[in-house]
Amino acid sequence: MKLTTKEECLNAVDVLENEYDAFYFENKYGDGTHKKEFELLANLKGEKVFNALNWIKNCYDCYYKHENGEDSPFEYLRKVIEKELDYVD
Repeated sequence: MKLTTKEECLNAVDVLENEYDAFYFENKYGDGTHKKEFELLANLKGEKVFNALNWIKNCYDCYYKHENGEDSPFEYLRKVIEKELDYVD
């Protein structure tokens, strides 16, 4: 099994924050446009990782990324990554 690095996880969060649109037809009714990123981040063990990823998958539109603050799911995921994968890289 390939070890996931902190950099890979942080890049996945950045990609979702900058590119993902939950309301795009393929994301709402198809297989999704960012399956790789969601699968990678689903391996994190933070208490609310599942909730953060579900909110992004079902509610997030990158058009409004400027509204993301310190309490956004993206910041939560970054904190979990920093805590869990601090020893990797």
